[in-house]
Amino acid sequence: MTSIAIIGEGVIGTSTALAIRRIRPDIDITVFHDRPFEDTCSAMPAGLFRFDNIDDREDARATFEWYADLCRQIPGIVTGVKLLSGHIQSDSKEELDRQEEAYGDIVYNFRFMSDRERNSLFPDPSKYAIHFSSFAAEGNRYVPFLKEQLVKSGVIFKQRKIASVVELADEGFNVVVNCAGLNAGKLAGDDSTVYPIRGVVFQVEAPWHKHFNYRGLATFTIPKNHSVVLGTVKESSRFDTLITEEDRRDIWQRYEKLHPPMKGAKVLGEWCHLRPARPSIRVERLEGRTKDGKPYTVVHHYGHGGHGFTVGWGTSLRAAALVEKALKEKAKI
Repeated sequence: MTSIAIIGEGVIGTSTALAIRRIRPDIDITVFHDRPFEDTCSAMPAGLFRFDNIDDREDARATFEWYADLCRQIPGIVTGVKLLSGHIQSDSKEELDRQEEAYGDIVYNFRFMSDRERNSLFPDPSKYAIHFSSFAAEGNRYVPFLKEQLVKSGVIFKQRKIASVVELADEGFNVVVNCAGLNAGKLAGDDSTVYPIRGVVFQVEAPWHKHFNYRGLATFTIPKNHSVVLGTVKESSRFDTLITEEDRRDIWQRYEKLHPPMKGAKVLGEWCHLRPARPSIRVERLEGRTKDGKPYTVVHHYGHGGHGFTVGWGTSLRAAALVEKALKEKAKI
């Protein structure tokens, strides 16, 4: 019996598992994870759909259409996916032009705001601002929703630390899919380019706040179903997750200047996460042999940085296609 192992229970691992399951409803799939989901990078994000790298457009477009399909069929309280409108301000026209180039024709209602709109809406307006409507996928609801579909379809989840992709191949898995996030390069054994982007967010009580609101790309609020996420910092190659007073002071000072009514909002929780990045997302198939000489396939699928919820379904479709191609080739042998 052909069997597939997937390493990683975050948004990339679960998305990949579901994409494979939709192609192969009867195959054995086991998802391995080294920690509870609540401790992963996928548990807290508000998951607003927006991205920076124009090379990710097709994967992002596929993800956007996936979210639209979910919203047409299933309540957002179940999936964690909802449609939001909001704004990104910047003193750099070029920065916002790049946003338009990346996803202006993918999201809904993208446009630059007028001077009248900016001066009326914002207490301390930047020189430029864009407005658009997009989907947001709450990590703490969306990923469990995916997992629920997988469990119902017979996918097995096991908490266990994996040292390398070869470990699972040696145990008899025909295909191993590496979605291990920050540890993925180490598990692959051939990639030293993976690095963390440290982020800090606060979860606050602000039920009146219904729009996402950005200054640049590092100061923002994004509404969730029962709270609002406020952040952040973006610090590359920093591994510590201790939230410092400097972090708190820096984020709150920036955001209170952007949106003074948020001052004094009750903080429900705070979270530091390490976004798993690399120079480009890796979706690659390789062939190997176990210590007993048996052939196996590994599909690497990682390196999404802070955009796993924006491009992850699209890259999962590509990873699943590589798995399907490998299975068809093995069936001919």
